[in-house]
Amino acid sequence: MKTRIITGLTGAAGAILALVRLDSPLLGILLIPFAAMACHEICSVAKVKNKAMLWFGTAVAALVPPWVEYRDRLPAFLQIPSLALVAFCFAALCLLALLHSDETRFEHVLFTLFASIAVPAALASLLAVRDLLRRSEGGAFRINLAVYFLFFIFCCAWLTDTFAYFVGGKLGKHKLSPKISPKKTVEGAIGGVLCTLLANIGFALLFNAVFLKGEYHLNVPALVLLSLPLCLISMLGDLTFSLIKRNFGEKDFGKFFPGHGGAMDRFDSLVFVAPCCALLLQMNSQLQWDLFYTRILA
Repeated sequence: MKTRIITGLTGAAGAILALVRLDSPLLGILLIPFAAMACHEICSVAKVKNKAMLWFGTAVAALVPPWVEYRDRLPAFLQIPSLALVAFCFAALCLLALLHSDETRFEHVLFTLFASIAVPAALASLLAVRDLLRRSEGGAFRINLAVYFLFFIFCCAWLTDTFAYFVGGKLGKHKLSPKISPKKTVEGAIGGVLCTLLANIGFALLFNAVFLKGEYHLNVPALVLLSLPLCLISMLGDLTFSLIKRNFGEKDFGKFFPGHGGAMDRFDSLVFVAPCCALLLQMNSQLQWDLFYTRILA
């Protein structure tokens, strides 16, 4: 328990540092090793023994965050459509499978494609949230607003699991999904969601009063409504990656975080929460809903 808490606090400190330096390349740089590590862990759990395929997928995963960060700044002839790059990676993985067919099954190709493209792209959606909220139409910085929503994403992904762990440990009696994750309980899940909703209310009020300085106003009731599905999606992500581990007879994805497991044991919920939140914020911006935040200064 002590090791788990220390590791969790250290990770939280790192996340806060990334948020503080949000307008620097730090966030994108931090995502590179974690994207590569996540891909390597998933492929290892899926028993991908084709080393060429494993390392090709890991390299692609490491390139996804900088691709999301800088693709709009590349020369026009290098701005290749993302779907074309996905098709190229799939073809390359199929070629590597054929070259090492004695140790490769087709499901390894699919797992590697998922781990090298989908998972890093989901993590890189944090960059999309930052860029969407960083500047206003006139070019003025909205960095505090970007900091809040990235903080909000981390809260929905990590606090739900943390509160569920402690509430379930104290009050849990009914198993949530005993065949997939035996320690998770219904009481823990309900407690995790409710406690995270309360925490998000407190953080939103704090940002309104201290950090946004009257330029923007967070719509607290709307954010509570947004928190609820994101907390549920967080648990869906956790259970989905637990199912992958159980299917291959593994308890953890790795041992990088003492007391927590590997990178994917920490980022499984984030992989689901971040792109969903990015999509809703994009809709809020393009449709001019003013649903989650409102500009109050001309």
